[in-house]
Amino acid sequence: MKKIFSTFCLLFVFSSTILLAQKKGFEIKFKINGLASEPLVMAYRYGDNQYIKDTIYLDSKGMGTYKGDTALQRGVYLAVVPSMKNNYFEFLINEQFFSLETDKADLNKFMKVTGSKENTVFFEDLIYMASQREIADQLTKLYKAYPENSDSANVYKNKLIALEEMVKKYRQDIMDKNPTLLYSKILGGLKEIEQPETPRKKDGSAVDTNFQYNYYHANYWKYTDLSEEGLLRSPVYHQKLDNYFEKVIVQVPDSIIPECDKIIAATRKNTEMFKYTLVFLLNKYASSKFMGMDAVYVHLVDKYYATGQAFWMKNDTVSLYKMMDRSSKIKPTLIGAKAPNLILSDTSLKRPYSLYDLKSKYTILVFWDHDCGHCKKEIPELAKEYDKLKSLGATVYAVSTCSYEEIDKWEKFITENACNWINVGDPYFQQKPNFRTLYDISSTPVIYVLDKDKIIRAKRISVNQIEDFITKYDSFQKESK
Repeated sequence: MKKIFSTFCLLFVFSSTILLAQKKGFEIKFKINGLASEPLVMAYRYGDNQYIKDTIYLDSKGMGTYKGDTALQRGVYLAVVPSMKNNYFEFLINEQFFSLETDKADLNKFMKVTGSKENTVFFEDLIYMASQREIADQLTKLYKAYPENSDSANVYKNKLIALEEMVKKYRQDIMDKNPTLLYSKILGGLKEIEQPETPRKKDGSAVDTNFQYNYYHANYWKYTDLSEEGLLRSPVYHQKLDNYFEKVIVQVPDSIIPECDKIIAATRKNTEMFKYTLVFLLNKYASSKFMGMDAVYVHLVDKYYATGQAFWMKNDTVSLYKMMDRSSKIKPTLIGAKAPNLILSDTSLKRPYSLYDLKSKYTILVFWDHDCGHCKKEIPELAKEYDKLKSLGATVYAVSTCSYEEIDKWEKFITENACNWINVGDPYFQQKPNFRTLYDISSTPVIYVLDKDKIIRAKRISVNQIEDFITKYDSFQKESK
């Protein structure tokens, strides 16, 4: 009889396990004491944004269930209470079936979790960190009450340092004990890089003056799991990625491009991480206001989109074509490329001038229109600065975008504003391909600075930036030699 009973128990446990394994979708039960018969908005984080997912309604006891047939993706979610001025609490999705109970008096402090280790650890940490923050605030207030570096101030300073170390250890313990939890991955992404002392020679000087930067750069991603898709549905990855390319990497295309390739390669293990990273970088450098960053955009389009690696574009051939077309138009005028030659005529339409025939240290190549409001301000300003620019070895090759019917207006503008440089145009569109295509001119004015070999050294800058650029470029050239 005992054996039969034991067998029955084993079968019951086995059957229950099968039923649990067969449960599909998700079901999260909420209870918020103090609330009754009102909506609770479900939202989630993605990148640096928050998106509404759904709305459930609490009953008269403050209870409600959020459920669906398809499992929720790992990440940070929000339960927003509209009646509390959109106050909310965050929770994590890893397990798909669990319960959260709290009180409107303090949504985090009174949280009780059932059936989710992920959220148990998460809320325990929130409460712990809140208590340590209170202690830190008190110690900071006491520290500031005394003169800096006084014995009393140092006592509280040391206590703050000890508190910080204790908090670091507490969070490291969470990560060590729960390596598979999403929250551990989030804490890893937030973990600061602790810098070792700079190695020094016997005389006290640094072995490497860039040691601190190089160490930080090399270890920046050390604690971030770049295969963890759940980091996308948290603010951690977006902020870390943006900070890396804004503040850690040297802001020149030659440094940025290999870093793009490196981080993209590191996310290959997860298709969503790969997609997010590539799209983020493409958008960042497609809209960059800094000169020369279009080279990064061209690289990303040519290496990943044009080769079919951006799999999500497979059915969006129109957008893909536009991106590739844009890249091909930008490529001939990237900084460091030789400027395409132009052979255009003056206002008489009888005397041609070749851009390549100009013998000067610098050529300021300007595309403008006499009827353009911005040109009416910039071109006369360039005329005022021209003598100074000539003393730096610069010549102006100004290309008008006027049509044949507007030649008189073109000539009048040149005369009235003393534009005493080479003025050319192509009213009949005789040069093939025309300058608009060669130099990607869709608006005016557009200014390029070319060196003596007609290599593009600056592009799309304003008149008041030309002198400063040439002066700094001259200094750079001297230092390089």
